[in-house]
Amino acid sequence: MKNKKVAAFLSLLFPGFGHLYIGKYIDAIVFVAGAGVLWYAFFLRGYYLMMSANPRYYLVLVALIFVYLFSIFDAYRKTK
Repeated sequence: MKNKKVAAFLSLLFPGFGHLYIGKYIDAIVFVAGAGVLWYAFFLRGYYLMMSANPRYYLVLVALIFVYLFSIFDAYRKTK
Protein backbone atom coordinates (compact mmCIF):
# COMPACT_ATOMS: atom_id res chain seq x y z
CA MET A 1 0.00 0.00 0.00
CA LYS A 2 1.45 3.33 -1.09
CA ASN A 3 1.44 6.47 1.03
CA LYS A 4 -0.64 9.39 -0.31
CA LYS A 5 1.62 12.02 1.26
CA VAL A 6 4.74 10.52 -0.31
CA ALA A 7 3.06 10.47 -3.73
CA ALA A 8 2.01 14.12 -3.34
CA PHE A 9 5.50 15.13 -2.18
CA LEU A 10 7.16 13.40 -5.12
CA SER A 11 4.77 15.20 -7.49
CA LEU A 12 5.73 18.44 -5.78
CA LEU A 13 9.38 17.78 -6.61
CA PHE A 14 8.52 17.24 -10.28
CA PRO A 15 5.19 16.41 -11.90
CA GLY A 16 4.97 12.72 -12.71
CA PHE A 17 7.32 11.42 -10.01
CA GLY A 18 4.38 10.67 -7.72
CA HIS A 19 2.70 8.76 -10.52
CA LEU A 20 5.86 6.69 -10.99
CA TYR A 21 5.79 5.91 -7.27
CA ILE A 22 2.20 4.62 -7.42
CA GLY A 23 2.72 2.70 -10.66
CA LYS A 24 0.72 4.87 -13.08
CA TYR A 25 3.39 4.91 -15.79
CA ILE A 26 1.36 6.39 -18.64
CA ASP A 27 0.22 9.27 -16.42
CA ALA A 28 3.83 9.77 -15.31
CA ILE A 29 5.05 10.02 -18.91
CA VAL A 30 2.35 12.56 -19.75
CA PHE A 31 3.09 14.74 -16.71
CA VAL A 32 6.88 14.57 -17.11
CA ALA A 33 6.68 15.42 -20.81
CA GLY A 34 4.18 18.24 -20.26
CA ALA A 35 6.18 19.77 -17.44
CA GLY A 36 9.40 19.39 -19.41
CA VAL A 37 7.99 21.30 -22.36
CA LEU A 38 6.66 24.02 -20.07
CA TRP A 39 10.00 24.30 -18.23
CA TYR A 40 11.74 24.63 -21.59
CA ALA A 41 9.33 27.36 -22.65
CA PHE A 42 9.60 29.13 -19.31
CA PHE A 43 13.37 29.14 -18.84
CA LEU A 44 14.88 29.01 -22.30
CA ARG A 45 12.28 31.11 -24.07
CA GLY A 46 10.92 32.95 -21.04
CA TYR A 47 13.59 35.63 -20.96
CA TYR A 48 12.79 36.70 -24.50
CA LEU A 49 9.05 36.62 -23.84
CA MET A 50 9.45 38.55 -20.59
CA MET A 51 11.66 41.24 -22.14
CA SER A 52 9.27 41.77 -25.02
CA ALA A 53 6.33 42.16 -22.57
CA ASN A 54 4.63 39.25 -24.27
CA PRO A 55 1.50 37.91 -22.50
CA ARG A 56 2.49 34.37 -23.53
CA TYR A 57 5.08 34.49 -20.73
CA TYR A 58 2.31 34.64 -18.15
CA LEU A 59 0.32 31.99 -19.98
CA VAL A 60 3.28 29.60 -19.77
CA LEU A 61 3.78 30.45 -16.08
CA VAL A 62 0.10 29.80 -15.26
CA ALA A 63 0.16 26.54 -17.26
CA LEU A 64 3.25 25.39 -15.36
CA ILE A 65 1.64 26.14 -12.01
CA PHE A 66 -1.54 24.35 -13.12
CA VAL A 67 0.39 21.23 -14.19
CA TYR A 68 2.21 21.12 -10.84
CA LEU A 69 -0.95 21.53 -8.78
CA PHE A 70 -2.94 19.05 -10.86
CA SER A 71 -0.13 16.51 -10.70
CA ILE A 72 -0.03 16.76 -6.90
CA PHE A 73 -3.81 16.45 -6.62
CA ASP A 74 -3.99 13.60 -9.13
CA ALA A 75 -1.21 11.55 -7.52
CA TYR A 76 -2.80 12.02 -4.10
CA ARG A 77 -6.23 11.03 -5.41
CA LYS A 78 -5.06 7.95 -7.34
CA THR A 79 -2.97 6.50 -4.51
CA LYS A 80 -4.61 3.40 -3.00
